[in-house]
Amino acid sequence: MSDLTFNDFPFLKELGLAEDNLGVYYDGKWTGNGAMQTCMNPTTGKPIARVRMGSIADYKECIKASKAEKERW
Repeated sequence: MSDLTFNDFPFLKELGLAEDNLGVYYDGKWTGNGAMQTCMNPTTGKPIARVRMGSIADYKECIKASKAEKERW
């Protein structure tokens, strides 16, 4: 049984979210290779879902992709 309150918010599924999500880096798809971060409800202090944070390598890849896209534009 999960301690998350994700299912209390059905609109999150409509947004394509889940209890565990990839997500601080987008390059055609969401990704992340860092630690998991629990997202808290600021009103209740209860955990809602988790998101995988980015690593230093993710950050470097994001900068590289941004520079390449800047050249294309």
